[in-house]
Formats: sequence, C-alpha cells, structure tokens
Amino acid sequence: MGNFISIIFIALLFGAWKLLDSLQLPNTISIILVSLVVICGSFWAFYKFSAEPRRRKAIAREQKRLGRELSEEECKEIQPRSAIGEFFASLFGVLFVVTVLRSFLFEPFQIPSGSMEPTLRVGDFILVEKYAYGIKDPIFQSTLIPTGKPKRGDVAVFKAPTHPHIDYIKRVIAVGGDKVKYDFATQQIEVTDGRSGKVEVFQYSEGKPNPTYFYHGDMQIERTEKGDVTHQILNNPQPFNYAPYFYQQDGLPAGEWRVPEGHYFMMGDNRDNSEDSRFWGFVPERNMVGKATFVWLSLDKKPNEFPKGLRFERMFTKIQ
Repeated sequence: MGNFISIIFIALLFGAWKLLDSLQLPNTISIILVSLVVICGSFWAFYKFSAEPRRRKAIAREQKRLGRELSEEECKEIQPRSAIGEFFASLFGVLFVVTVLRSFLFEPFQIPSGSMEPTLRVGDFILVEKYAYGIKDPIFQSTLIPTGKPKRGDVAVFKAPTHPHIDYIKRVIAVGGDKVKYDFATQQIEVTDGRSGKVEVFQYSEGKPNPTYFYHGDMQIERTEKGDVTHQILNNPQPFNYAPYFYQQDGLPAGEWRVPEGHYFMMGDNRDNSEDSRFWGFVPERNMVGKATFVWLSLDKKPNEFPKGLRFERMFTKIQ
C-alpha cells in the first residue's frame, strides 16, 4: 500500500510541476514545496495535537474496561491512522527542513550554458547563498529581513526579466544610479559611479587564444579583466557589431545605459556569447535570487551531451 501511494504521489507531483511550468510562473519549485509543507504539516499537526491524544484516551478507556493491558496489535486497531494521512505526516519533517534551507539559506544550481565561461562551465553545480541579498519569502520574493545588496563584481543568480520563470546567472557590472558604457569595437567596459561620479575604466590583459572554447567557428580569446573584481573573460577574436541589437535607453547613445535605482546591470563573462542586460535591460532587485559562492561538483560535459567524467580540479572552488 505504501509503495502504491508513493507512486501516485510522485505522479501527481510531476503533473503539478509540469502544469505550473507550462504557466511560466516564477518560483515553481518553491510553490510546490511550500504547498506540500502546508499539506503535510496539517496532517502532522492533526495527528500530534488532536488524533493521537484522543487515541491514547480511547486506549486507556478500553484497558480500564477490560481490566488488562492491550497488546501492541490491539492498540493499533483503535482509531488507526489512514495510510494517506500517515504518508503525508511522515514527509513533513524532511520537507520543512528542505524548504527552509532552499528558501532562506542555500540553493544548488546547475550551469546549463556557456554564457559565464570561463568562470563557470557547462556541467558545473554551484551553491547559491539565498540570504546574501536579504531573507525573502519563497513565493513572491518580497524582502522580509534585509541582509545585504548585490555589489559590483558579484556573480549572481536572478529571475530573467524577459522570462521570470527561468533562472539566469551573470556578473553584476553596475548598480542603481551607475552609468555603463560598453564599446563593442574595443570590447571594453566603463562604469561611472552614480554617487561619487568616479569613472572606472576596466583594464584588460593581453588576450590569448584558449582552445577549450570555440564559438562561431572561432577559438575564443581569454583575457584577465580588472574592474571591481579581477577575473577571466572570453571574447571573440573579431569584435561583433552588436549596436543594432542593444537595449536602447532614451537620451543615451547605443552602448550606454544609466541604471535605475533598485536595479542592476548584468553581463556574462563570455562577452560575445551572452544574452544579458546589454540586450534586454535591467534586473529589478526583487528578481535577485542569491550570490553564487562556490562550485561543489563539475561534470565534464558540453550542452545537451552526456558527461564524460568529472572535472576534479574545479570541485569545491570559490567563484571569483
């Protein structure tokens, strides 16, 4: 009976997930987890605080009536729990812990694309600090307890403004009030601080071809970028003219943006192979999920391919 209930439960869970996913709702997994915690918690509380005390009293009355102790089998026959109720109540503890950890502390993510190469590679599994940018409710993502805000240079997970049901991961280039300039010809970034007015022109090392990364039939050029954080980036050997596709902000030329307050400008480290703020605009603070901290597992694989092994050198490394 227990196995049958488990199979039905998994099938219903999968169906609910597919339905919510088809609606393109943000936080689908959180909605399912919170709903299950409420349902299972209700069964657990009912048995613990209502059904079980009444059952113990019924057993005591029966023992008094018979003038003897009841056997374990006889006790089970008195006001027994339903199989479904017992199943849901038994899940409450594990689901509650998982939901708290995932909603407020840490959440694992898998890197599905190469937009953050070479910092993060396809097949990397990372851990994200959910509390880094505030303790938020798991459904609507409203900040309950402020704990910090994204900083320039952070690698962050967020809900894509154009596809809020999809999690993206990029690097924070600028925060509210800053002005960003990206020169596609020189592939250089310039950020003007919105408060101090200080202009920071990012510095780059001499590029070297990296045979690990091929895009558009070309071996990508790896460089060290020195801005708010020093890290590696990739560029195509021949700059692309992205200007016609840039997100156009009123009053500013193509390739320049002023970040609204409460928003962030995000870019991938794989600069010529990343769909980011240059093309669809800014990320509101509500959409920020958490800060990517370290890689805990790395599978040696490419997009849509089976893993060929493990990248041991990347495991348990801090994300810069």
